[in-house]
Amino acid sequence: MLILELLAGIREDFSALGQLGGPETASIAERLSAAIEPSLRAHFLEAMDHVIQEFNLQDSVALTLNLEGDQIRMNRVVAVEGNVAAPTPSDYSARIALRLSDGLKEDIEHLATDVGSSVNSWIVRTLERSVRSDPTESGSHNPRQLRGKGRA
Repeated sequence: MLILELLAGIREDFSALGQLGGPETASIAERLSAAIEPSLRAHFLEAMDHVIQEFNLQDSVALTLNLEGDQIRMNRVVAVEGNVAAPTPSDYSARIALRLSDGLKEDIEHLATDVGSSVNSWIVRTLERSVRSDPTESGSHNPRQLRGKGRA
């Protein structure tokens, strides 16, 4: 999916609406559509991020959203195959101290509560998904991944 295609459609809608009011209104609509384009792009990407986050909270197969220039790609995160035993509490002996903003901490607590998990379990599961992404996609190109926080 190309973001430019979405934005071009919105600009066409602005132009059509502007034509209803005459040449002056059409000119204003054209300038407004150009001025609002960066904001629309940001809100669209934020909405896509929220959709991905919500999906990842409810499904066992995680998705990532990759940006390659103007191209948006969604990819599944492939789990490591094989006879991997389920971790036991003793497997979780390593510790990491994190400093978070109060807002981020609250968001994580809400996300964990939404899926019926403890904060620690939610963080561990989220990190495991991140680490186990599909290794075949780590080629020479280096797409930017949209990461963020979402609330279901």
